[in-house]
Amino acid sequence: MQIEIRGNHFRLLSQKAVFWEETQTLLIGDLHLGKIIHFRKEGIAVPGIAAENNFLRLNQLVQHTGAVRIIFLGDLFHSKYNSEWETFRAWRAGHHYIEMIIVIGNHDILPVSLFLESDMQVYMEDFEEDGFIFTHHPKTELRSDRFVFAGHVHPVFTSYGKGRQSVRLPCFVIDKNQAILPSFGVFTGGYPVNIINGRKIYITTETTIFPVC
Repeated sequence: MQIEIRGNHFRLLSQKAVFWEETQTLLIGDLHLGKIIHFRKEGIAVPGIAAENNFLRLNQLVQHTGAVRIIFLGDLFHSKYNSEWETFRAWRAGHHYIEMIIVIGNHDILPVSLFLESDMQVYMEDFEEDGFIFTHHPKTELRSDRFVFAGHVHPVFTSYGKGRQSVRLPCFVIDKNQAILPSFGVFTGGYPVNIINGRKIYITTETTIFPVC
């Protein structure tokens, strides 16, 4: 699904990411790497293979888009250090030819030095380029001359069918001056969003993107 924002073209991808075509940049929010290992250490029954799903989809995105840059919109790593950071470091080393930027999120409590050692550019708040702002928390006060890409809230939309049937799926939320990406990571929960005037919502399944309004 391609959308146009201020003369630029962005592809909404079923892997829950956005590809900015003019700059060959992937936008990815809220991986929460390390969360599954954290859960398992706390005795919560989460299948270990779920962690591999994140890296599988990352590889698919890089291969299918030919991205030369990735901007992570915060919450790359869920909490304190665990072994999944080493998995990420190895993955990053295997993609050394891709520029990587992270905007720090509220869960990114690892020392900044770890990101820098992994050859990532680190922004504590916003990263801005060509009239676009890339950040973690959605903005409550928006400028008419800027467009914001954010994460953090893990938006989901519930679609209702006949009877009591319903399905809740991750979604992209596109407002006039701001887009909120779904959480890329698995087992990250979701915040319900509603249709409001001027808003476009695009539901994503594992294979398809489709608009609901």
